[in-house]
Amino acid sequence: MRRRPLLVTASLCALAAFGCGPKKVDKAPTFDADANSGPDGKRSGAVPIEVNKISAPDEVNFDKQDATDWKSVELKGKPSLLEVELHWDNPNSDMNVDVFDGFGTQIATGPGLQPGAQKKVVTVQIDQLGTYFLRVQAPKKGDGSVYTLEAKWQGAVEEAPKAEPVAVEEKKAPPPKKEHPHVHHGPKEFSLENGVQGRIVSSYREGGSMVLHIDKGSAAGVQVGQAGTILDGPSGANALEGGSFKVTQVVDDSKCIAKTALHSPGKNNRVLIITH
Repeated sequence: MRRRPLLVTASLCALAAFGCGPKKVDKAPTFDADANSGPDGKRSGAVPIEVNKISAPDEVNFDKQDATDWKSVELKGKPSLLEVELHWDNPNSDMNVDVFDGFGTQIATGPGLQPGAQKKVVTVQIDQLGTYFLRVQAPKKGDGSVYTLEAKWQGAVEEAPKAEPVAVEEKKAPPPKKEHPHVHHGPKEFSLENGVQGRIVSSYREGGSMVLHIDKGSAAGVQVGQAGTILDGPSGANALEGGSFKVTQVVDDSKCIAKTALHSPGKNNRVLIITH
């Protein structure tokens, strides 16, 4: 009974002498798919692209340890839809595209694996304007391709085209009108041929004006607002100085009323009303 412990102890010593104890196993190094991605492999190094324009070609490749690219877009105008469209050249590769807000929170994810596809589209409603980020990835071993990207932004507000200056033609003042040879300080259009002659039936002062009752009315073509003048002397060939008047009322087909600033027509009772 006392020999067993001695045998066990001897066996353990023999195993230790021949190196039969547990051995340390070295672990394989972890593969970093973004070891060669460069600054744009992180959101902080995102490359700006313009909205509604196809980006310059770029490339991601999982096996070459350049699996991720980040882009940024500035969304201005008004809240609307952002549609991100990714195209790549290699039909044997899968590609991913995702959208992140300004805080780095993922707000949209592109479609999953689509064998043979070379295009993916992701759409997201944007209510808060500002900077957004797009991440393009070659997701697994064997994936890699040249690609282009377009951020289609429907909220852009187009600027109104600037109006071209219009040349304004300088207007020349018309030459002064010459008075008719028969006019003497009367209306500018005075001429015995331009109107109808009549007589002053009665006259009286009213306020600061002289009221004239004249024996011509609508039958002679007289209308309210027409100008006229008292004729000078019995012949009535000239206008009485200061005798201009304006028709203020057409009473009937044979009577009208006019007003003049003249103090009194005196013995001059003939008038000319300009009707054309």
